[in-house]
Amino acid sequence: MAYRASLSQPERLDILGPEGAVTRGADQEWYPDRWQRLAGCGPTAASVIFAYVSRTHPELSPLCREDVTGREAFTALMGRVWEYVTPVFHGLNKPELMVEGMAAYARSVGLELSPALFPVPAARTKRPPYEQAAAFVAASLERDCPVAFLNLHNGLEKRLDWWHWVTIVALDGDKVSILDSGEELEINLRLWYETSKKRGGLVAALGVDGC
Repeated sequence: MAYRASLSQPERLDILGPEGAVTRGADQEWYPDRWQRLAGCGPTAASVIFAYVSRTHPELSPLCREDVTGREAFTALMGRVWEYVTPVFHGLNKPELMVEGMAAYARSVGLELSPALFPVPAARTKRPPYEQAAAFVAASLERDCPVAFLNLHNGLEKRLDWWHWVTIVALDGDKVSILDSGEELEINLRLWYETSKKRGGLVAALGVDGC
């Protein structure tokens, strides 16, 4: 079965920068501190997700009450999220850290979130069929929630950076659209899933049915 799903209002992912430049999603390079710029892909992805769902799910507006359509305001949101989705020595290198951090940030603004995790084992023989990963992504997108995606080894998919979080915003069979460094790219998720040599994970901030 080929799964297909996308967000209902992708235009809400656009952020206005200096001199009218528009990015699709945010860039960890906006952080003011060098360590934040090096390790901030996880909190950046979480910030993009919180900003989007706060606009598309009125009950989640406390996640981001400010207008963050401009880069300066969005960078301030990234700073607040960093306090909860906080990289450790090797960065945010476990998907469980994203789950815990997202839930902690939500509690800080008076909400309860139960993010769902689809872990990807390092051993390819222990991974469920790709269709299960695709179904997880589709279920989150159908709830109008982007998916945080941790890639520690890109396998044969050369358009991914190693040891990095990105945000999935659309799924079409084997391919997904991701946000990374202020751009939208298309990658082959199945190719990554079947050739990556390290563990990884997918996190759905609003959960998915059965999770």
